[in-house]
Amino acid sequence: MSAPETMRAVCYERFGTPSVLHVAQVPVPTPGPGEALVRVHASALNPKDILIRRGKLRLFTRGVLPRTPGYDFAGVVEAVAPGVASVAVGDEVFGMRNGWAGGACAEYVSAAVTELAHKPANLTMVQAASVPLAALTALQALRDALELAPGMRVCVNGASGGVGTQAVQIARALG
Repeated sequence: MSAPETMRAVCYERFGTPSVLHVAQVPVPTPGPGEALVRVHASALNPKDILIRRGKLRLFTRGVLPRTPGYDFAGVVEAVAPGVASVAVGDEVFGMRNGWAGGACAEYVSAAVTELAHKPANLTMVQAASVPLAALTALQALRDALELAPGMRVCVNGASGGVGTQAVQIARALG
């Protein structure tokens, strides 16, 4: 099955409150070199999305409008660019759009295959879509910034949000 020419996506043409969000019919993205087109089954929003929608991070986004929010997603690979071998049509994947592009709150998203991982069979699409940004933030803090090593102890103060709950699990996995 090939992707249609257009899709529904959540969009906004100006910065502001949630009232600026609406569903629009937009072109389905075409995967570029090293990319895959994913039919989105679930996407997740993070505080980053809210700050961008409010216009607080214009320096990073260059104020480009219109925008489609969402960085985290899970779905099924619909197409791959020539030369892509790490994922195939029909694979269940999850990932996070890198940088400041967003775009996961849509029926399809095109993402670099380096931004994708095969979805674990024991996770639903919704569960998988909720993982990437929070888990990568926790992993980078513990492994890269703190250089956490086996035998070290760590206290995650307020481990109730997305990053905190992931940090506890990652710290345990790191020993």
